[in-house]
Amino acid sequence: MQIFKWNEILQSLATGSEIPFFEKGCGISVGSFDGLHLGHRKLLSTLVEKCRERSLLPGVISFSRPLPSIKHSGDYLGDLSTLSQRLELFEKLGLSFAIIVDFDDSFASMMGADFLNILLNVCNMSLLAEGIDFRCGFKGATDTQAIRYWAEQNKVFSTFLDPVYYHEGSDEEERISSSYIRNMIQKGFFTTAEELLERPYELDIETFRKEGAITQILPPDGIYHTKSESGESVRLIIEERKIKSLPECKRILF
Repeated sequence: MQIFKWNEILQSLATGSEIPFFEKGCGISVGSFDGLHLGHRKLLSTLVEKCRERSLLPGVISFSRPLPSIKHSGDYLGDLSTLSQRLELFEKLGLSFAIIVDFDDSFASMMGADFLNILLNVCNMSLLAEGIDFRCGFKGATDTQAIRYWAEQNKVFSTFLDPVYYHEGSDEEERISSSYIRNMIQKGFFTTAEELLERPYELDIETFRKEGAITQILPPDGIYHTKSESGESVRLIIEERKIKSLPECKRILF
C-alpha cells in the first residue's frame, strides 16, 4: 500500500506536476476511521468493490489523529487505534493507498469544493464513497447534497451508505460508531468492542514506547490478564488511567 502525506498532494497542485501513481484514476473515501469498526468496513468494502468494477485504485484520506481528538479534546476519551494500526488494517482490507492529513487551521478553513477539486485534479478521483451523513469543508458546510451536485458536474461517481446498527441483545438498536465503542472500552465491555471491531481491542505498545505517550483509550483501573501479539499471556496493571509497568511485547489484546 502506498502512503502519501497531504502536503505532497498540495505540492503537486502548486507545481502542476503529476503524481504517476494516480495516472489510471482512483476511488476515495474520507474519514478518521478510528478502530475500523463494522460500519467502516462496510464502507471500505463497497469502495474496493466499486473500484474493482471500474479498474480504479481504492484508497482513503485519513488523519494522523482522529478528528474528535482535536475538535473535542476537552472530553475526548482516547483513540481506538493508532495510525500504525489503521494503516495495517487499510492494507488488509485491500486498499491501494492512504493519504494522511495533519489536521491544522489551513486544512480546517478549506472550502469543500476546493477540497474535492484537489482530489479530482491531483489524485484523478473518479469515485467517491462515504457515509450518508458525511460533510467536508469549512465547518462541515458541504453536505451530501452539495457533494452529489459537485460529483454530477465533474462526472465523478458518488455513493453514500446508510449507517450500520448493532443489536444489543434486545429490540433496541445502537448505531455503530467509534464513540460508542470508546464507551464500551471505558466500561470494560471487551466482548462488545470485539464484536463491533471484528477483532480484539488492541493496545499499540510499540508506538507507545516510541512516542512516550499513549493516545489510546484505556479500560478501567484494574489487573487484566491479556495476550500479546504472539498469543503469550500478559499481566497488565492499569492505575489512575495509566499503565503501571510497560510489558515487553508490541501489542496487547483484550
